[in-house]
Amino acid sequence: MPFTVAFVIVITVIFILDTFVLLPKGTKIFTKSHLIDGDKTGYVTKALKLDYSKIVKGQVWRLFSQVFLHVGLPHLIFNCTATLAVGFALETTVGTAKTALCFFFSALFSGLFMAFGLKFCDGQGASTGIYGLIAMFVFVAVKGHTVMFSSLHPIFIAYIGIYTVVGMFINRIDRWEHSTGFLGGIIISFILLGI
Repeated sequence: MPFTVAFVIVITVIFILDTFVLLPKGTKIFTKSHLIDGDKTGYVTKALKLDYSKIVKGQVWRLFSQVFLHVGLPHLIFNCTATLAVGFALETTVGTAKTALCFFFSALFSGLFMAFGLKFCDGQGASTGIYGLIAMFVFVAVKGHTVMFSSLHPIFIAYIGIYTVVGMFINRIDRWEHSTGFLGGIIISFILLGI
């Protein structure tokens, strides 16, 4: 599980820096809007979020760097939990390299669509890559004729299912991000794992 654990550590450290350290002077840290809703004032968010207007000016890293950003504690917690659940299942089944490649390909696939298809200028979160991992999870389950293809506890399989369904009903933008991340996961699963 090296990718899964390392990724969760990295996004947590970035969240701490962006939420508590690298902020404009005078930011009120311990408010609901900052901790729960995420007020997006952090310098890391401003430098890495998906922003079509900046991508077309050459800041192409924003197409996938948004996966390292999280706005508010609930956003971070839900995405860390989902990453650990589905990432563990995939890394123990298909390996670290394929899991990481699936995650970043799915995030990039979604980022390209969101930027150039919808001209979106405010994207952040690992969910695009997570939905790609969920697609690979489903691909492996279908290919192996079983959902229980790993040592993943059934409660985590249920969590992945709930995360997948609820994430499609948050709002229209999230629906586009999540569905394109899932589609990216299906594409890379066919490439890496075949039929």
